[in-house]
Amino acid sequence: MSTPLICSNSWVGGRVEKAISSPRPPSRKVANSQNQALRIAVYLSWKQLEERTSAWEGILRENPSLSIFSTPEWLGSWWKAFGSNKQMMALAFSTESGALAGLAPFYLDHFQSSLFGRLGSLRLIGDGSGDSDNLDLIIRPGFEGPCVQAFLRWLANRQDWDVCSLNTLPEDSAAGRSLMHEIKAAKWPFVPGTCPNSTIHLPATWRLYLESVSPDFRPLLTRYPRRLAQRYNVRIRRCEKPDDIPRGLEILFSLHTKRWNMANQPGSFDSQERRQFYVQLAESFLEKDWLELWLLELNGTAAAAQFCFRFGDTVYILQEGFDPGFGADKVGYALRAAMLQHFIAAGIKRYDFLGGLATHKQKWGAVPGAYLNLRFARPRSLGSCYLSFADFADQSKQWLKNNLPPSAWNALHWLKLSMTNQRPDSPAN
Repeated sequence: MSTPLICSNSWVGGRVEKAISSPRPPSRKVANSQNQALRIAVYLSWKQLEERTSAWEGILRENPSLSIFSTPEWLGSWWKAFGSNKQMMALAFSTESGALAGLAPFYLDHFQSSLFGRLGSLRLIGDGSGDSDNLDLIIRPGFEGPCVQAFLRWLANRQDWDVCSLNTLPEDSAAGRSLMHEIKAAKWPFVPGTCPNSTIHLPATWRLYLESVSPDFRPLLTRYPRRLAQRYNVRIRRCEKPDDIPRGLEILFSLHTKRWNMANQPGSFDSQERRQFYVQLAESFLEKDWLELWLLELNGTAAAAQFCFRFGDTVYILQEGFDPGFGADKVGYALRAAMLQHFIAAGIKRYDFLGGLATHKQKWGAVPGAYLNLRFARPRSLGSCYLSFADFADQSKQWLKNNLPPSAWNALHWLKLSMTNQRPDSPAN
């Protein structure tokens, strides 16, 4: 259930409290906090922000808690695909010596509220399309407090935003904890919440992994792949050259779409922007040796694909697809099993399913976790009124879900989808 609207003198329960105890030249202003004088530069285009790439990568090296979703490669690919109709408003915090202390890569979006009209929303670059998780403020360790204080002072003097939304922050985000602390101290209204994720913690050997899953599930990872090899000429390969990417992605798009079309749904790749995003992402990740785009072929015919990427000791699974015509052969299981065996041998420690906690993920041994979501506004503002109303609506929705019979809830859910022209596999649902 969503947490009620909170001000600084309120208690935050559960996981939230535990986790968070164009190109004009950049504008500049000085903010003093905790004896740290920070200079803020506001970047309005990706070309401007790219000027800080070297220092940005330095922060990533110093702050191991930041993930691949905070890299220039991820955020740049996302912005080039989805940012054409958005207004970048990325903040860089620098010390008096010019050293980069942190980045707050936001963009200003607008949405229409039936009660409050057109509102401005600050969101992290990467948020809003349903493709990014683990987004965060990119801050050098030890500078979380000064950067967050400077950020809030900057926000207090601007009138072009109503609500600031930070979604899918890591549960252990130091910047998230600092931001929550400063918002409470300033008595700004905010709504914290969580959303689920799931991860497999990989052991040292494939044998230990097999022993960790259910005996009923284990044959899907052992006997079925052996049977597959007896029936077909099986080829499993990883895309490792630039020439591999176009065909590999086209196979992924085709198999994913074919599977969803069987359920009378278009799938994720009916979006041209998303296809463009995957192309740019694959090309930039391949250059860094982060790309894990794998294909499984049976007698020369593509049957399954996974789009993953590796960062540090973690592999993330972003999207996958398989040919329903080979569904009885469990080709998706065979491909993931081969990949996990390879990753374990390579010393990978985590296979991250990202958002959601579906039953099939738990069968693979995934354990539940949570991301943090945080929305806040200035006191006594239109944005704070909107937050109060939206929080009440969220709690009412959760009450209905908890108290209505499943059939009645499902009927209301489908009615809402039909009225808003959304589809069931939309990230918002």
